[in-house]
Amino acid sequence: MNDFIPVNDLDNAIMAMQRSKAAMPELFRRLRQGSLYLVLPFHPEVANQTMELKNGMPMPFVRFTTERGVVVPAYSSEARFYEGLEKIKLAARNFMAAEMPAVQALEIVGKMKLRLAINHGCATGSITLPPKTLCDVADATALQPLGMSSGRTEHLVLNKIDPADYPTDLLQAVFELFRKYRNFRAAWIFTRTVAGQPTPKFVPYYLLVLMAPRDEAIFHDFNLVAQAARGQHELNLSHADEHDTAYLATLFQQATPFYQAADYQPPGPAGLPAA
Repeated sequence: MNDFIPVNDLDNAIMAMQRSKAAMPELFRRLRQGSLYLVLPFHPEVANQTMELKNGMPMPFVRFTTERGVVVPAYSSEARFYEGLEKIKLAARNFMAAEMPAVQALEIVGKMKLRLAINHGCATGSITLPPKTLCDVADATALQPLGMSSGRTEHLVLNKIDPADYPTDLLQAVFELFRKYRNFRAAWIFTRTVAGQPTPKFVPYYLLVLMAPRDEAIFHDFNLVAQAARGQHELNLSHADEHDTAYLATLFQQATPFYQAADYQPPGPAGLPAA
């Protein structure tokens, strides 16, 4: 096999995900484009023919068991298909690649309640997605902004976090996203503990962002990245009123943001511009 395999847009998105959860929105967008190559047992009678899938048919694709359970392998290109088979020591002559629109593949595997492992065994790294995520990406729900209205108002007493105790994986991922969009001007992280009760193993985090101007699509990308990077911690996201300068001045005085755009000057006391 030729060692050189051209890298396509989906490959790039998968490799970016290996580096940071900040690449999650781009991965979802690339997954909705083009084709995926799934694995079928080799059948000479159907080779080079169009395969039609109908409701009620048994799952035709190969499945195998990994450390995380049963998955359906899929590949970003035919070359990746052969690379993956060689890596996991499956004889290519016993299998064939079934090319299909990526959206259709995601929907089929998701509705079968199975997980999809994309580029398993390939040099790009592999991404495994659960059934609900597959369905949400297939019908574009995963990329549909939910709006920035917080709905029910809740007054909570939140605690500042010592920077030494910051959840590094979470903040690094959202920090990378913030740097891509000028809309993010500042962001804070808090937690909440209940007096008299022991601190839970997975503490709840509250992320407050200041956007100017607000953008629902970008805020939704922020939500995708934060939820992907939160681990097992509970996570609550909200946004500050960018027009309430008195509130912002007090907020900056009382809590240091973990992120602040280099060109952003917070308002001074009593809502006056800072000197």
